Amino acid sequence: MDLAPGEDSDVHEHTMDYILVVIEGDKIAGVPEPDSKGLYNEYIEAEVQPGQYFYIEKGGIETARNIGKRRYREIAIELKD
Repeated sequence: MDLAPGEDSDVHEHTMDYILVVIEGDKIAGVPEPDSKGLYNEYIEAEVQPGQYFYIEKGGIETARNIGKRRYREIAIELKD
């Protein structure tokens, strides 16, 4: 994913658990859809740094929003069964 400051991603669904690796950025938000499932069904904001990584469980339907002052880039690594 690559988002300029203030930019939103397309709405997307996570059908597999994944590891999110931050490449660039300072602050990101997750905006869930009303029918989002799993642990990620509430709006969340997070300060991030390049090199950080997060394990995220499947089930979320969301839009990512760059609420920072820097470009945000990440790599999502899906964990297949």
